Amino acid sequence: MTLNKVYYSGGEEIRDLTIVGGGPTGIFAAFQCGMNNITCRIIESMPQLGGQLAALYPEKHIYDVAGFHEVPAAGLVDSLWKQAERYHPEINLGEAVTRYRKLDDGSFETTTTSGKVFLSRALLLAAGLGAFTPRTLPQLGRVDHLEGMSIFYAVKNISDFAGKKVVIVGGGDSALDWAVGLLDAAEHVTLVHRMHEFQGHGKTAREVDEAKDQGVIDVYMDTEVTAVQTVEGEMKNVTLVRKNGAAIQVEADRLLILIGFKSNLGPLAEWDLELVDNALVVDSHMKTSVDGLYAAGDIAWYQGKLKIIQTGLSDAAMAVRHSLNYIRPGEKIKHTFSSVKMAKQKKNEQ
Repeated sequence: MTLNKVYYSGGEEIRDLTIVGGGPTGIFAAFQCGMNNITCRIIESMPQLGGQLAALYPEKHIYDVAGFHEVPAAGLVDSLWKQAERYHPEINLGEAVTRYRKLDDGSFETTTTSGKVFLSRALLLAAGLGAFTPRTLPQLGRVDHLEGMSIFYAVKNISDFAGKKVVIVGGGDSALDWAVGLLDAAEHVTLVHRMHEFQGHGKTAREVDEAKDQGVIDVYMDTEVTAVQTVEGEMKNVTLVRKNGAAIQVEADRLLILIGFKSNLGPLAEWDLELVDNALVVDSHMKTSVDGLYAAGDIAWYQGKLKIIQTGLSDAAMAVRHSLNYIRPGEKIKHTFSSVKMAKQKKNEQ
């Protein structure tokens, strides 16, 4: 993915909209800015665009985005970027936003950890649920020396598990997806879940049960991983303990812990904005309690909100559309269908 990275220290370049967060919602918001003829920038704390999709599970397949019967997370990010890049949005990577200030003229000043200050006429928060850290297994003690080598909290490269004996911990969608997804790559897959039933999607749970019945995967319910054994720094076994106290030794080269993530809004939680369930309350125009400041995606809360990618994309379109009334006060906003706009654009390019 080739990005047009432009950095403006001191904020001498004002944009119509600053988008905080470069996940699917933020990228699609940049596309919507182009469709509505306004300038924008994305500020993303990670070293690449894509949010959770790129950072946590780029090779995981997604099935519930309209128009894609099945798409790898990284592939969806690429498609979203190809859609947005025609408008050359300003991209600022590795910059975490620490505070904002609304100026007397109604514009916004946004400051990042590096001290850079960005100016815009309106502000859109699309930062997901904030910073994510994986949930760990405290009973394993200090295992940071094994993380990224033998212990993983996400699948970024399937090659890390190719030909290995993999023990997966968890019973949600991610654990079930990768229990099935790694069958062709790994030498053997063992799934361990501390509860008596799975919490993931029924279809994937059935696939896991079918694989178990066929003898191609081992499944331990009501069981926890309590220890790992290494030889010369290489993982060799893990200890499983069942609810009845019975201990089992299982050979393992890789331990994949998929028991969720802890989210933290960080500085955003201190911005004196109305919060519900650790998300920003917005109205039907995706506006927060501050005029000119909008939110979209998982970070936005409204009655009946469904936290899926598809909803985030819709939120982004709504937020950008309604921000026009703030960015261009008094101007009559006309809706243009994308097919008409693109046809005119292609004609002008000829």
